[in-house]
Amino acid sequence: MSICRSGFSQSADVIANRFQPLETTAAGIKARDLETAQTVILVDVKQLDPGLLEVFHPALITVFAIVEYGGRTLAATEFVQGRSLMELFMGEPCHPRRAAEIVSELADGVAELHSRGLGHGNITQSTAVLTAKGKARLSLVSAIGGDQALDVNSLKLLLKTIGGQPTPDATGAQSAAVLAALLRA
Repeated sequence: MSICRSGFSQSADVIANRFQPLETTAAGIKARDLETAQTVILVDVKQLDPGLLEVFHPALITVFAIVEYGGRTLAATEFVQGRSLMELFMGEPCHPRRAAEIVSELADGVAELHSRGLGHGNITQSTAVLTAKGKARLSLVSAIGGDQALDVNSLKLLLKTIGGQPTPDATGAQSAAVLAALLRA
């Protein structure tokens, strides 16, 4: 029996009869999903809208399951290699065109949530990730609910924050889908 860096014994400890811990990271517990053979991150959550489970979109970090373990509620999320926009830009703006591309990708994902009657409510530089391949992804475990207007305004603020200036064409957008389309134009 070997011990992985998280302190779990790899051969004996399985979380919720499904997840074999591999290591502890800054993001949570990296684990192997024994049902799907995927690598996931188990993240502590206080609450999560069950409607967010298995929402699949390229700009959203998928939540596969919510489990209870050792008195904790854990969300099993897609393992994404990348860094938050906060870490990448550290308060410094990127090129406005790149900012528009990033926010457009995120807005597409948010539009998917809105089409399901869901809101994110916590779109920030800390909850948005840029993958190693340069794709923008939004964490769903950080979602706190909210409405469409809050999400759209948060996306516009994110655009201004990471791009250093608002894109004039985007200021009138009232939906995430329209915002994404305007930013791609």
